[in-house]
Amino acid sequence: MPSIVPGPNLLLIGAPKCGTTSLLLWLRKHPEVYHPWEKYHSGAWESRFLISGPLEFPISPQRPRGTLQLPHEIDMDHYRGQRWIIDKSPQHLYFSRALESVRDLLPEARVIITLRDPYDLMISLYSQIRRSVEYDTTFESLFNMMQSQDWVADTRKAETWGFLTYPRYSHFVQSWVDEIGVDRVRVIPLSSIAQNSRGVLQDLSDWLGIDSTKIPRNLDVQNPKGQLSNSPFRKFLRKPPSWAFSAARVLLPNRALRKALLDPIRRRGWKHIPTNAPEILPEVEKAIRERLSDDTTFFESLESLLPSEVIIR
Repeated sequence: MPSIVPGPNLLLIGAPKCGTTSLLLWLRKHPEVYHPWEKYHSGAWESRFLISGPLEFPISPQRPRGTLQLPHEIDMDHYRGQRWIIDKSPQHLYFSRALESVRDLLPEARVIITLRDPYDLMISLYSQIRRSVEYDTTFESLFNMMQSQDWVADTRKAETWGFLTYPRYSHFVQSWVDEIGVDRVRVIPLSSIAQNSRGVLQDLSDWLGIDSTKIPRNLDVQNPKGQLSNSPFRKFLRKPPSWAFSAARVLLPNRALRKALLDPIRRRGWKHIPTNAPEILPEVEKAIRERLSDDTTFFESLESLLPSEVIIR
C-alpha cells in the first residue's frame, strides 16, 4: 500500500448538508490549499479516509454496517508544498475513530464543523439521498419507520440510522471541541456561509494564516439541484455492466490510461435534472421538530454552549 506524506490537515467534517461543499470549492481555489480528490466527480470528493475499513455504522441506506469503505485514490501528483491539504468528509463528525485519529495522530490538523437547523438538515439529507439511483423510499415511509423505532438509531437498520443520527449532532460537536481544543476547531452555521461568505472566508484565512485576497472573487458555486438523470445512457455511465469493464481492460490494459480516457466520459453520468421537494404535512413536521428539540436548542444557543472563539458568524 502506498504511504502518503503529508496527509490531509484541513478537515471539513460536517455535519452533512451544512455547507461543506461550498467551503471546499472556495477554499481549494487558494494557492496554499491543495485538494487531493479534486479531479474526481463531486460524488467522490468525500474521501472518508479516517473511517476506512469495515464500517462500524451504516453511513447511508446504501452502505450498511460492515460495508468495506475505502478512500478514493489520492492524487498528490500536483501537490507543490501547499500549506494545507483539504478533505471533506461529513461523516467524520460522528465517528469516535475519526476523532481519536485527529486527536492522537494528526496534532497539526485543523477541523471545520458546519451546522444548520436540525430539521432542515434532515429534510435536505432526505432530498439528497432520494436523488441517488438506488433509493426510492417516500418520506412518509421513512417517517413511519423512525416512529416504529421510537426514534432510536439502530446500527442494524441502515434505512434510518443516518436520519436519526446526523441531525442529532450536539454531543458530537461538543466532543470534538473538548478533545481537539479551541485553537484547532471552528464551528460555522450554514446561514453565515450563505449570507456572509466573504466574512467567513476572511475569518478562516486569518485562522489558517493564509492571504484571503488570494481566494477568487467568484463564490457562486452551489450544490447540484434535482435528482440524477435516469436516462439509460447516464445510468450506463454511472454503473457500467461487467462486460464493459472487461472490454475496457482488454482494449486499454494500462490502468492509468483507462482512468485518463474513461473517467472524463463517466463524469457525464452525474447529470442532475429538476425534481420537486418532498411535501411534509404540518403534523409530521411538528412531530419531527419535537424529537429534535434538544439539538435545535443547541444550534440556537451556540454562543452560550461553546467557547466564543470557535464560532464563526
